[in-house]
Amino acid sequence: MAQNVWDQCERWVGNVNVRHESITIHFQNFGLVSWRQCVNLAWKGIWVAIVTELWNHRNKVIFNRGLVDATEIFTLAQLKGWCWLKNKFNRVAFSNSD
Repeated sequence: MAQNVWDQCERWVGNVNVRHESITIHFQNFGLVSWRQCVNLAWKGIWVAIVTELWNHRNKVIFNRGLVDATEIFTLAQLKGWCWLKNKFNRVAFSNSD
């Protein structure tokens, strides 16, 4: 299920990353080659949003008998990532739907 979420993320941006089993190495490799540092900082924020939503969804499934839904996880991660970007960077000039 987590792989499905990461696949959706890669299709969303049009980028393919090598996934490592170590979360630290996965985070370090999660970057956009030839993009500016500020874009990669934002991309790292998206990584954090995805990992957070994976964890939150796991808890929902285990403790509240929720259903596994990779699309819901990815959509919530996008929304939370956008909210973080909008608050972190004053010059964000795109809407969540963009």
